[in-house]
Amino acid sequence: MKRIIFLLVGTLLVAWSANAQLLGFGARIGIGTGNYNFNSVAISGGTLEPAGNRVSGYQAALFMRLSIPKFIYIQPEVQLAQRDYVLGFKHPTQPKEFKTVRTHRVDIPVLVGIKLGSVRLFGGPVWRIDSQQQIEGGSTTPFDIIFNDNDIAAMGGVGIEFDGVVIEVRYSGYLKQTKAEMKVASERREVDITQDNTVQINFGLFF
Repeated sequence: MKRIIFLLVGTLLVAWSANAQLLGFGARIGIGTGNYNFNSVAISGGTLEPAGNRVSGYQAALFMRLSIPKFIYIQPEVQLAQRDYVLGFKHPTQPKEFKTVRTHRVDIPVLVGIKLGSVRLFGGPVWRIDSQQQIEGGSTTPFDIIFNDNDIAAMGGVGIEFDGVVIEVRYSGYLKQTKAEMKVASERREVDITQDNTVQINFGLFF
């Protein structure tokens, strides 16, 4: 994956030196909401399950755009995203416990798009290269989730661009079932993630 990123950056720099009008830069910020669900799992004498599958967060990104020709473009990005997940643990003899897992991620979307006047259509793969999480919410039972880095999702969307102002809607999701590792107390289980998608609304500037 690093080779792909270096190749894209090198291609963009070469194109910039050849014709600066072909290469542009931009930044965007936005909010996101999505669905996250997994198969409940028996662990540490209880059951771990998703507690409300809709999650929210926000994202910010920097991007480069190479036009080849001007109505077709390649746009690699570096995206920083925050997203919350809520987990529930039910022990037969105790009230159900809840915890919020707040994740911070670095994603690399590589998008191919078409410009039709002020409208853009785009899509491509997204690499999750790093994720860190913190646990919030009180609980007598320690439990955690470990996400798999290097997973590849697909992203697509539509945007409107005028005078350098960008407004867009994006959808991302995995093309196949993914897994994560759940931990309750000292016991670990691998869990099948049945749904993990996000809808983003972004606002940005293109230079």
